[in-house]
Amino acid sequence: MPLFFYLLVKEGHHRYRFVEYYGPKHLNAAGTDTIYHTIADFSATDLSQNKVSFEKYNPSYWVFQFFNTGCLHPCDDVFYNLNGLMPDFVDAPKVKFVSISTQPARDNPDSLLALKNKIRITSPQWFICVQDSMLTDSLMRESFFLHGNLNDAALNSVFLVDSYKHLRGIYDGADPMEMRRLKDDIKMLSYEAKLKEKK
Repeated sequence: MPLFFYLLVKEGHHRYRFVEYYGPKHLNAAGTDTIYHTIADFSATDLSQNKVSFEKYNPSYWVFQFFNTGCLHPCDDVFYNLNGLMPDFVDAPKVKFVSISTQPARDNPDSLLALKNKIRITSPQWFICVQDSMLTDSLMRESFFLHGNLNDAALNSVFLVDSYKHLRGIYDGADPMEMRRLKDDIKMLSYEAKLKEKK
């Protein structure tokens, strides 16, 4: 399958599917540019006790997921589906996957490592993280429009964030077809960035 199978050549022009922006947006004071919803900065800690943040890995494309080890369904389905995407991005180090626990007091390093081993997560691009629960709750509500960290039913959601910290996709991580759409959208963002560089 071609890398960008959405691209069609017609009359010498490339045409591709536009990746939407999610969240509120408005014009700047001059009325000339659109200001899109921006994901708040975060600072989480991975299983190696390393910091994970926008600042550390900028610029990157980010895939966010929220989970806790007590959430077997749909969280396990989401993990397995995301793991199935990893071979497609092994040569794309700017694509980062971030899974943040919603229950850091309960999800200790041993339980997180057991989860990582169960799903067989080996990619260095995927970070299993914890951070302060209040910061996680705020990030979920204000940046990703989830209703706090107590509702496991919301933990099927997967989010795509571009290198400008704009929310560009929301997906049902338990649905393999939705994960295929996520894979295509990541590739479209890469192509979009190349177009901007040419301007």
